[in-house]
Amino acid sequence: MGELISIIVPVYNGEKHLEQCISSIAGQSYRDLEILLVDDGSRDDSLAICRKLAEKDSRIRVISKENGGVASARNLGYRNMTGNWFMTMDADDYMAEDAVQKLWEAAKENQADMAIGGIELFWDSRRPGEKRRMSKEWAGSLKEFTNQCLLPLFDLQLIHNQNNKLYRAAGLFYDETMSINEDVWFSVRMLTKCSRIAVIPEIVTFYRQHQEGESLVSRFYENGVDTCFVLLKAIMGLLKRGKAEPEVRNGMYNRMVFHICGFAGLSYYRSGYSRRRCLEEIRSLLRRREFTRLIFQVRPEGVKNTLAVFVLRHRWARLYHWMCLLLYRRQRREYFRRRKGTIA
Repeated sequence: MGELISIIVPVYNGEKHLEQCISSIAGQSYRDLEILLVDDGSRDDSLAICRKLAEKDSRIRVISKENGGVASARNLGYRNMTGNWFMTMDADDYMAEDAVQKLWEAAKENQADMAIGGIELFWDSRRPGEKRRMSKEWAGSLKEFTNQCLLPLFDLQLIHNQNNKLYRAAGLFYDETMSINEDVWFSVRMLTKCSRIAVIPEIVTFYRQHQEGESLVSRFYENGVDTCFVLLKAIMGLLKRGKAEPEVRNGMYNRMVFHICGFAGLSYYRSGYSRRRCLEEIRSLLRRREFTRLIFQVRPEGVKNTLAVFVLRHRWARLYHWMCLLLYRRQRREYFRRRKGTIA
């Protein structure tokens, strides 16, 4: 018998893939599980499916709430769980059969507060996807993790994904004001609370890829850029507590410059904003103290970051604006074409 591990599954209109997801959790080789299905005000048959599955497995508990978003659903599950360890799983993804067992063994053998596994991307069309994982097993202190693993895991998006980690409960809740970036923010904040971390090379989660336009990352979020700065603050805290070496610190600075500029492009130039509104948003971005500090601290790497940082350091908002209009011209044309067709 191991320790009880709680697995929290936020559910919203997930009837299409829900049974596959829950079956993969219920069928884990590690049996000491508490499975919390948190229905977030679904409008389809998701809640009925959850209740049917709970009748077949006493480890499943169903919680129903009004719609409030994935962060609020995870928080409700967190408040109701009884395990000292927990995982999360999105209702359209699923687990490898021995995912929990391998993460649990890695955490216990290495006295770690978090264990991180690999993910495999897949499409509804069953088109083969990419495998993202470390090449070998690793374990160490937070300082060692920060300086040896943070950048490669960030680039593989193994920090971003929530469903590939086993966490020791630490009293941290998701930020419910964040409509995007909340996953990576939570992972970064949890890492900051860890003394030791373990990483395994095995694939533990199969991560469903949706058609472009359905992905969360491809949607417009009015506060998307603001959430980047909440994330930036968390990353700065991790770099400090993890005693990041200068090259690691600069590497994360570069990634956050790219991340923030990318969200600015998504939020301003691939939305319905007018050119005038886009320019004003860039000027507003340049007035943010934390952004100005970042672009003057970073030693830019790569052509895109070098060009962006050069222009932004000189506060050439109009030039950067025209660069973005050129970069996103096709997406803007497509957006306005679709909107015109919808209105018509």
